[in-house]
Amino acid sequence: MLFDKVSDETTSQYGEPLQYDPEFKGPLKNRSCTDILCLLLFVAFLVGWGVVTGFAIRHGDPDRLLYPTDSVGRVCGKGEFVDKPYLLFFDLTRCATPKVIATGCPTPQVCVDKCPDSNWFYNPNPLSNGDEMRPNLTCQNGVDPFDTSMTVKDLIFEGKCAYYYVESKPLARRCIPRNITGHVDSIFKAIKATTVSEGSNILEYNMYEALFSAMKYVLRFARLQQVAEGVFQDVKTTWWVLLAGFGVAMVFSFLWILLLRIISSFMIWFSLIAFVGLAGFGSYYTLNKYLTLRDNLDNSTMSKQEFQFTLEFNQYAELETTWLVLFIITITVLIVCLFILIFLRKRIRIAISLIGQASKAVGSIMSTLFFPVVPYILQLVFLALFCVVAVLLASAGEAQYRIMCTDPGKNCECMGLKENDTCNMETFDNNSCAGAGASCQFYDYVVDPNIPRLHIYNLFALFWTMFFMSAFGEMVLAGAFASWYWAFNKPKDVPTFAVTESLGRTMRYHLGTLAFGSLIIAIVRMIRVILEYIDQKVKEKTDSKIIRCLLCCCRCCLWCLEKFLKFINRNAYVYCAIYGKNFCVSAKNAFSLIMRNIVRVVVLDKVTDFLLFIGKMVVVGAVGIASFYIFSGEIKPVQGYLPEMNYYLTPVIIITIGTFFIASAFFDVYAMAVDTLFLCFLEDCERNDGSSEKPYYMSKDLMKILEKKNKFKEE
Repeated sequence: MLFDKVSDETTSQYGEPLQYDPEFKGPLKNRSCTDILCLLLFVAFLVGWGVVTGFAIRHGDPDRLLYPTDSVGRVCGKGEFVDKPYLLFFDLTRCATPKVIATGCPTPQVCVDKCPDSNWFYNPNPLSNGDEMRPNLTCQNGVDPFDTSMTVKDLIFEGKCAYYYVESKPLARRCIPRNITGHVDSIFKAIKATTVSEGSNILEYNMYEALFSAMKYVLRFARLQQVAEGVFQDVKTTWWVLLAGFGVAMVFSFLWILLLRIISSFMIWFSLIAFVGLAGFGSYYTLNKYLTLRDNLDNSTMSKQEFQFTLEFNQYAELETTWLVLFIITITVLIVCLFILIFLRKRIRIAISLIGQASKAVGSIMSTLFFPVVPYILQLVFLALFCVVAVLLASAGEAQYRIMCTDPGKNCECMGLKENDTCNMETFDNNSCAGAGASCQFYDYVVDPNIPRLHIYNLFALFWTMFFMSAFGEMVLAGAFASWYWAFNKPKDVPTFAVTESLGRTMRYHLGTLAFGSLIIAIVRMIRVILEYIDQKVKEKTDSKIIRCLLCCCRCCLWCLEKFLKFINRNAYVYCAIYGKNFCVSAKNAFSLIMRNIVRVVVLDKVTDFLLFIGKMVVVGAVGIASFYIFSGEIKPVQGYLPEMNYYLTPVIIITIGTFFIASAFFDVYAMAVDTLFLCFLEDCERNDGSSEKPYYMSKDLMKILEKKNKFKEE
C-alpha cells in the first residue's frame, strides 16, 4: 500500500512510534510554562524598543522629511517661513543628473509662498539697467530686489536671484515645471546669457548637449510624476468602487469557505477544473490579443517603441510583447497544472478527504475564521510603530553644508575648498566665492553614528514582533483544531469555547515558546537583509560575476533555510499546543513524527497545500478577471456608473492585490487546520489500530480511502 509505514531502520533512527495512551483525549490541561528565559529576553527587547522609540521622539523632527529645506538649512512652511511652504530651484536642470543623490542639487533653493504660474527668462538686451525686470525676479530669502543698489545683472550673476523660471506646480512641496521641455531654447539662452557673456569658453554645442541630457532626466521624472498623480487621482475618484470590490472579495471568500464546509469534495474538484479553465481561457485570450496586435498595421509604430522607457500603463496593454509574455506564463501554468492532476489524481482523493475533515473542523468552530483578525491588527500596530520610529530616526540629526558648483563652466574652488567638501555656513563668504562659481549650501541632515545601529534594532524588532504574532495565531488555532480532532463524538464532545481555551493556554504557558521560534526566524531574515545590502554594494563597487554568483547562492540557501525553519516551527507550535512541551522538545518530536511518515508528508500534506492554493487562486482570479472586464469597458452597461479614470488598470491591480490578502486570511485558517489535523492523523495511525480499545479518531471518509476501519463498529 502507498502509505504503509516506513522501514524499521527509519523508525529506529527517528524514534519509536507513539504508543496508545488511554488517558490522552486531546490537548493536555496539566502543563507548565515553557521557555521562560526567551520570554524574558523578548520582554527586555521590547523595553529596549521602547527606549529607542523615546530617543526617536526626542531627537527626531518629521517636519524635516515632510517639509523641504532651502539652501541655508531653513525648513519651508515652518517657523519664520510658515507662509512659504514650497521650495523653488533656481535651475532645476542642475538637479537632473544621477549624481544628485550623492552630491545634492548644486543650485540655490529658496522658500516661496506659491509656485510660479508663468514663464520668465533673463534677457540682458531690452533695457540698459533692467529695472523693469525686477518684479519678475525670484531671489534668495532675505534678498529684496527692490531694496538694493545692485543691478538685475549683478543680482543674477552673483547667484542671489534666479535667471529663469517656468510655470510649475507643487509636488511633495517642491515646485516642479509643468512643461520644461517646451522651453529648452529659452532656458538655453538664459544660461548662455549668464555664462558666455562672462567670458566662459563653453561651446554652444556642449551646452545644448548638456541641457538636452538634463532634459531627459527631467522628462523621466515628469512622466513618473504624471503617472503617480494619475494613479492617485484614480484611487481618489474610485475609492468607493475599491471598497465595493474588497467587499465582494470578502463575501466571495466567505461563501467559498461555507461551500467548502458543505460540499468539500465538489468544491475542491470544482476549484481544480475552474483553475484549469481560467488558465485555459487566459491562454486563449492572451494569444488572441497577441495575434490581433501583431496583425494590426497600426501597431507597427508602437512595436518600435516597446523597449523605450515608458510608464504609461495603457501603452503596455497595447504592446504585442506584453501579451506574448502573458501567454507564455498562462500556458506554462496550464501545462504544469494538467500534469499534476494526471499524475497525482490518487493522492488528490486522500487530500480532499483531509480537507473535508478540516472543513468540518472549521464549520464546528466558526470563530476560527474571525480569530486571525486579532493577530493581523496587532501586526499592523507593530508595523505602524516601526514606520513611525524609522521616520523619526531618519529625521534626527544636524544640518550639513557642502560646496556646490553653481556654474559648470568654472573650476568651483574657493577658500581652499572644492566641490562636495563640507563647509561652515557662518564662516563661508558666498559673495567672495561667487566669482569662482562656488557656494555653501545645505546638503542633508547628518545623523549620529549610533543612529544606523538604532535603525538595525528597529528593523529586527519589526521582524521579531511580526513573526511572534504570526506564531501566536498559529498556536491558538492549532490548539482549537486539535481539540476538535481528538473529540471522538464530533461535534458533541468538542469544547464549546475551543478558541478561547486555546488562547488562554497559549498566553498563560507558551509565550516563551513563541518568542523562541520567532527569534530564530527573525535572525535568519535579518541575515538575508544584510546579504541583500551587501549585494547592492557589490553591484556598485565591482562587476565580478564570481562574487555575485557566491552571494546569489548564499541568498538562495538562506531562503531555503528560512522556509525549512518555518515548516519546523509550525509543526512545533502544533505539538506544543497539544502536549505543552518547550520549543526544542516539541520541534524534535514533531520532526521525528514527520520523518517516520515522510512518504505521507510528501504525497499528502503538500498536495493539500497545493489544493488550497488552487482554491485561493480561483477566488483571486475570478475577482481579478471580473474587475478587468468591468473597468476595461468590455461590459458596456456598467460603464455609465463608473467614474472617469486615467488608467483603468489601477483599480484592477488594487482590487486583485486586496483580494489576494483577503482570500489568504480565510484560506490560511484552512491551511493551519490541515497541518494540525495532519499531525493528529499521523499520531492517530501510530497510537490506534481501530479496535474497541484503540479506536481511530479520523473521519469515515479518510478511513475508507486508507482502507482502515474501526473494528468494533462491525460488532
